[in-house]
Amino acid sequence: MKKLYYIAAFAGVLSVSSCTDHEVIPPPLPMVDLNCDCDITVDGVAYTYMDSCYYYSEKSIVSGGISNARYRTVIKEEDLPGGFEMEIRSINWADDGSNNPTLAEWKSFFLDNPTPGYSANIGHNGIAIRWTDPEGNIWINDTNTDVCLREFVFNSLIQESDTTGDYMQFDATLKCKLVNPDLGTKCIENGHVRSAFLLK
Repeated sequence: MKKLYYIAAFAGVLSVSSCTDHEVIPPPLPMVDLNCDCDITVDGVAYTYMDSCYYYSEKSIVSGGISNARYRTVIKEEDLPGGFEMEIRSINWADDGSNNPTLAEWKSFFLDNPTPGYSANIGHNGIAIRWTDPEGNIWINDTNTDVCLREFVFNSLIQESDTTGDYMQFDATLKCKLVNPDLGTKCIENGHVRSAFLLK
C-alpha cells in the first residue's frame, strides 16, 4: 500500500511540473553581414587590411536651413600598423530635427553618384582617401594627376538595415596620388575596398 502512495505522489509531482509555463525565446533578428577588407598597392608594395571596420560621420546641423554631413569608414588590421580611411563628401538636406537625412535622401546621395571624383578639401564634394603607413606617416589623396593615375568607381552599392543601424555597403576600386608634406608623393594602384557607411 505504501508503494501505491509513493507512485501516486510521484505521478502528482510529474503532472504539476509538466504544467509549468516555458519561456518562449524569439528567434534572433537577422543582422547585416558587413564586409570589411581593403587591398591596395602603394608604389609597388601590397597592403591588406581586413580585421576591423569603423564607421563615423561629421555633421553641421542648421535648424531651419540646410544641414550637411560627411561619412567615413576606417579599415585596420590588428597585426599591421596603420590603416586605410575613406570619406565621402557630402550630403545636404533640410533637417527635420532628427539630425539625419531621411533614408531615401541618403540612399539617393550614394546611388546617384557611382563615380565620384577625388575631393580637394572639406568643402569640395567627392571621395577623400587617407592612408597611414606602417611607420605612422599619414598620406592624403591629391587631385593632381601629374604622377599617378586617378580613378574611383563604386562597383556596387547596397543599402541594408538591422537593429544596429542603416548601412550602405559598397565595393569600390581606386587609383590615386597620395601626398605627405614631408615625405613627398606615392601612388595607390589596384586598390580594392569593401566596407560600408553608416547613417548616424
